[in-house]
Amino acid sequence: MKRAFLFFAFAILLCNITLAQEPDPDPNLLWVTEQGYIRFLVHPNGNILAGKHSTEVELDGNTGEIIREFPYQVIIYDVSPDGKYISALTDQRCVIDYETLEVIDRFTNENTFPKFMPDNKTLVYFVIEKIGELKGNLKLRSYNIETKRYLTSSQQVSNTTSGAISVSPDGRFVATGGRYFDASDNEYTRLILWDAQTLEPIKVLGEFEYFNSVNSIKFSPDSRLVGFGVDPKRVYIYNTMDFSLRKKFDAYSFCFITNSIIAYGDVIDFWTQNYFLKIEDFELNKIIYRNDNLSAEAMEFIIQKQLWLIKFRAQIYAFDYMKIISGIEDSFENITPYSLVYESNTLSIRNFIFNSLRLTGQILDINGKLIRHIELNTSTGEIRIPIKLISGTYFLHIKDGGMEYVAKFWVVE
Repeated sequence: MKRAFLFFAFAILLCNITLAQEPDPDPNLLWVTEQGYIRFLVHPNGNILAGKHSTEVELDGNTGEIIREFPYQVIIYDVSPDGKYISALTDQRCVIDYETLEVIDRFTNENTFPKFMPDNKTLVYFVIEKIGELKGNLKLRSYNIETKRYLTSSQQVSNTTSGAISVSPDGRFVATGGRYFDASDNEYTRLILWDAQTLEPIKVLGEFEYFNSVNSIKFSPDSRLVGFGVDPKRVYIYNTMDFSLRKKFDAYSFCFITNSIIAYGDVIDFWTQNYFLKIEDFELNKIIYRNDNLSAEAMEFIIQKQLWLIKFRAQIYAFDYMKIISGIEDSFENITPYSLVYESNTLSIRNFIFNSLRLTGQILDINGKLIRHIELNTSTGEIRIPIKLISGTYFLHIKDGGMEYVAKFWVVE
């Protein structure tokens, strides 16, 4: 009996040790911070401004180590595209000099989240004319740091409030997400696109029964798409040109990596640790990367450093995006019926097997920017495309009837 008990105890101990083992480290992970971070955003220089306990710190984008701390309590909302200014909350909404951390302007007491326009000197934010406890009428307002001038929408969106706002990279659009009440006091979630120059509403992109808070809004690098993260875990992506719903999927957080590649994370069940991170090319409907050991409450992509950042359980993780892409090189080569060689300012397509005599294609850089649209004639043994490119990583996207292929190539000067 005693021997049986000892065997049982040993089996339980062995089981617990096995269950407690950490999963193998992700080879694409560069660094991870200690715990304590509740928010973060990316500075144009590639460093990270992160909320830690009661203050903000700046992290080195290469290592995740703390470079400096703010000498006072502050919540950061945005950084100007040139990196010189920070939009934040101290005793009221203000502008902070990035180098000196000095508060150089205070401009509103509104409960709002001011974002910078591409001109680096104009902030735009939502203002709500209160109607009772929950209702309100929504407008946009801008403030110029240099002229101290305010501009407010002439039109309001009635019975609508907001809790999230974002400005498109090209400065054409503002997007907001919040609550709407109809005449019968039914609550809805409302997603709105605005003209960033006139501050007037353009279109209600989405309106869903029952109110769910909008936790994030992000534009694609070319501003043609805008995504809304809506609680509890749904993402809606719209086309800003024709206002159509481009894609919707379940996710707790998301970000654009290129114009057609998105990253997202979801928590299916915290108790069973059933969650995941994914990177997906939604144009090709192809999963590029998946991690079943992590999820994310927030995520960003640092274009300059090709880093994918996530915040999960009060820690910030940085992944090397180029290593992730390199890791799928073989799978790309296996599914593409051609090979690529770039030399002497010419891209050569060799050893191809296509169904059509004439094809269309695109050359894109690593950020998804279209470099050239091309028409291809496959009647020859080799296709040569004269094009001068700077050093970097590029993709060739080819459509062959109903099939689509993507292959990567490098340019080294």
